[in-house]
Amino acid sequence: MKNSPPEQSRKNKIGLPPGTPVYLGKERSEEITIEIFQYNEKENTHYKNVAPTDFTNYLKDDFVTWINVDGIYDQTIVKYIGEQFNLHPLTQEDIMNTDHRPKVEYFEDYLHFTLKMLKYDKEKQAILSEQISFVLGKNWVLSFQEIDGDILDPIRDRLNNNKGRVRKRKADYLVYSLIDVIVDNYFIITDELQVQIEELEHNILQGGEKKELETILKIKKELVFLRKSVIPVREAISALEKSDSKLIEKSTKQFLRDVYDHTIHIGESIENYREMLQSLLDIYLTGLSNKLNNVMKTLTVISTVFIPLTFIAGLYGMNFDYIPGAKDPNGFVIASVSMIGIGIIMVLILRHKKWF
Repeated sequence: MKNSPPEQSRKNKIGLPPGTPVYLGKERSEEITIEIFQYNEKENTHYKNVAPTDFTNYLKDDFVTWINVDGIYDQTIVKYIGEQFNLHPLTQEDIMNTDHRPKVEYFEDYLHFTLKMLKYDKEKQAILSEQISFVLGKNWVLSFQEIDGDILDPIRDRLNNNKGRVRKRKADYLVYSLIDVIVDNYFIITDELQVQIEELEHNILQGGEKKELETILKIKKELVFLRKSVIPVREAISALEKSDSKLIEKSTKQFLRDVYDHTIHIGESIENYREMLQSLLDIYLTGLSNKLNNVMKTLTVISTVFIPLTFIAGLYGMNFDYIPGAKDPNGFVIASVSMIGIGIIMVLILRHKKWF
């Protein structure tokens, strides 16, 4: 899970007026890239690597325009685009806050929706988190991502090849489609975590080691982060689906309701996995306790067997002048045989009582 912004960025924000855009996230040096889709049912134009310009010139009444910005660490770009589309300073501030809670906000001419775009890195076995913000206007959509590379290629493919409904609908359907792809990717993450939990369960039942405990704690941490990312999205989608905004058509709300159901399913899966992990942790700790009990039982048996032997050895090791049998030429043999015999008898008695 990699999503913690530098503490220094938060310190730099302290004392600044509300609405001041300050990037909160990892230090970046990648080139900011901008792409634009301009489409309707019959036409589609895809512009790549667009230089900063007056993006409002791309807006046309009979076209939907999607402007995607990869890279938000440069506040001049965010502010430049924000001024062109009359974005509220608080919206610009939220766009650059990569640690912001997923939410939806309504303004006079647009609405702002922000959530986490999550990907699972199998090589690192970690959830990679990226903040993404959508701004929906009358016939335009702005999207702001932290870095280049995302999971939105299925939408690009639908636009370029006129697949599905997206080019037949308005801008609100595009926002729905983008959110839907992101939420669907949450299922991939939960499925991967489920595989890990099942493998973990098998290993623990076979006799877990210290690394199993580390894995349990790691997955629990991932689930806490996933829950923190998904639950607010569910609330935001519910608010979007129930809103009276003129930017969201009634037909699109039906699709949003379906995404809401997906978030409920994901949330329930997360809770189930958390309970499973807690059960595995209990099993693991019980196993450790049983191992410790077995060790203690073994030591107790050994101690019990040697107590009478130690008594005999100690008795004949005292420095008295007269000890019965101490001067007998066969005393050592008699004592040794007696000790061995007593040891065997003690073992047989403990075995008969099923102590081991």
